[in-house]
Amino acid sequence: MEEILFYVLVAVSVVMSAVFIYFSNGQTNLRSIVLKAISSFLFTAVAIYACFLNLFTLGTMLFVLGFVLSCFGDVILGLPDFPELKEKKNKAIVSGGMFFAAAHVAYYIAMIILFGWAWWPLLIAVLLAAFFFLFTKLALKIDFGKMSGGIAFYSLFVSIVTSQGIYALFALNFSLYSILIAIGFLLFYVSDIVLMKIYFNNNERQNNRVLYYYNLGLYYAAQILIATSLILVHAI
Repeated sequence: MEEILFYVLVAVSVVMSAVFIYFSNGQTNLRSIVLKAISSFLFTAVAIYACFLNLFTLGTMLFVLGFVLSCFGDVILGLPDFPELKEKKNKAIVSGGMFFAAAHVAYYIAMIILFGWAWWPLLIAVLLAAFFFLFTKLALKIDFGKMSGGIAFYSLFVSIVTSQGIYALFALNFSLYSILIAIGFLLFYVSDIVLMKIYFNNNERQNNRVLYYYNLGLYYAAQILIATSLILVHAI
């Protein structure tokens, strides 16, 4: 019965995220901020309930911490879209990025505790970070300006957790848990690339609407998959 309730909560999280993405319509207002907060709360609730069913361990609690930090980062990154806060866009991006960087640190340590560490994923992380930065600069033609160093630094954080997610596939023999983790962090990585185009696009906001749908869809799919994977931690 408890597992059935867990999957009901996962379904509710998916539906709520879809509702938020649909009604946000690429725009930020009070309604979209409230829906975003609820959607973020729900994937965090999925993670907490999964930990409750499996008993809380240091590794799973660090995952929960990562989700909580992501919630704060997510809401902060949405604030510059309000006209009265537009002048503080760079500060909001830095603040939101710091919360997400901290979340990635929590995710990374959690994964090391749960299924170990190897040196070669760090090489993959360097390659992923280089691709992230060069692809956004050259292919997407994004000018980060004074924030280039910060973006390069952040790309390393998201690349490290992505490479550790890939490592899970080999460390855990392609178990369902490892597949969910790997896909989740790969989606997270791609969503951040799309996010760079949104925040540093000089075109009118209307041109970003489709990008918002892609970014939010990838991001919430990533977080829900990672949160759902925690129900399988006992099988590691």
